[in-house]
Amino acid sequence: MEFKGEDGMNSEQPLPSEQSKQAEQPYRQERRGRLQYAKFRKVIAIIMAAIIPGMGHLFLGLFIRGLTFIVLLLLDIFAMLYVSSDGLRINIPLLILLGLFIPVLYFYNVYDVLQSADYMVRYRRKPDQYARMDARGQQSSPFYAWERGFAFAVLLVAGGGLMILFRMKPRWLSIFFEDYGFLTLAIILMMIGLFLFLREALLSFRRKKLKERG
Repeated sequence: MEFKGEDGMNSEQPLPSEQSKQAEQPYRQERRGRLQYAKFRKVIAIIMAAIIPGMGHLFLGLFIRGLTFIVLLLLDIFAMLYVSSDGLRINIPLLILLGLFIPVLYFYNVYDVLQSADYMVRYRRKPDQYARMDARGQQSSPFYAWERGFAFAVLLVAGGGLMILFRMKPRWLSIFFEDYGFLTLAIILMMIGLFLFLREALLSFRRKKLKERG
């Protein structure tokens, strides 16, 4: 819109800077309130994760991740009780490894809650550049891959089967734990470490390719 000034010349209408600032003020207050609420949820999630592994994830709405930590902790406790039970020759190295798995799982649980809370704040504020559309037409991020995959179902089936075996205590399982338990657990840990290394290398390669394209 144009208007004539005092000199009779047409000029552009000045922008109402005060009005624009007042219009943006409610939006800024709402955004500040959301960030404060997100920080409060982050603190509560960390406290809950420090008390009981998995509870912090459940509080953030990451139910599959939270239940995964709980199932893994229960499996480790059942395995320790089975290895140290009466009538079974105690495998000291295996018992030590199973005992060390508890603090590792505990501190990783707290670390993952911290990272998850930070990611969820950034993800809601800015779309993830690595996200893609899934079959349901929703935005799918690698962060939520565990929440929507079949891995947790496999873990539940395998975990339930192991708990039944620990309760029944068949003879062949006792022989296996006495002779090959430590070696088997060491191989499993090496395979998990190799899988995590390859996964991180693949993600780094994909990020590098995306940066080169962008």
